[in-house]
Amino acid sequence: MGIFARVKNRINDKLNDPAFMELVQEQSLKDLLVRREFRIPQAYLQREFLNRAVDDEIQEFRIALCDGYGEISGKMKKRLLPFAIPFSATFTIQGVEFGTARKCVLLKLDQVAPIDLDWLNRKVVERIPFLSCTGDLIVCDLTRVPRLAELFAHRVRGISIWDHIVLRELWLKQGEIVGKVGVVL
Repeated sequence: MGIFARVKNRINDKLNDPAFMELVQEQSLKDLLVRREFRIPQAYLQREFLNRAVDDEIQEFRIALCDGYGEISGKMKKRLLPFAIPFSATFTIQGVEFGTARKCVLLKLDQVAPIDLDWLNRKVVERIPFLSCTGDLIVCDLTRVPRLAELFAHRVRGISIWDHIVLRELWLKQGEIVGKVGVVL
């Protein structure tokens, strides 16, 4: 098999990936190039991250994105209890660190129901490997998100192009996360 056939097969493999295709279809290339804006739909987050966190302890796990805030809800089963404990937590974006040393999104837990239990918060957050929890602050390390880690690790002649890109704004809208990027020279 020649080099062109291998490259063609790799491109076809990427194009046949349903997660990649959904993300690309949601993106308007014009918005990305002209307005420097990207969008991540709620369905993508649900399928790629939350559905994979469900097991015998966490029985349901859902996300809902609204204007200015998001909500995660589900049910957690403990071995000693005969029933599952429903939980829900609303969060907002506290801030963004997107520099050469660290690429993180800081989320602030606003309301946790039915009761705010640290062990429940930690258990839910620990199910997603790129999240960490300290009190009511959740840190999403973008360099540990599987698809983004590959992009951030890519170098051109020893230089990371991500050192010259800035995440200017990030906000939650109905059903999606929207962000604006900029270029630093």
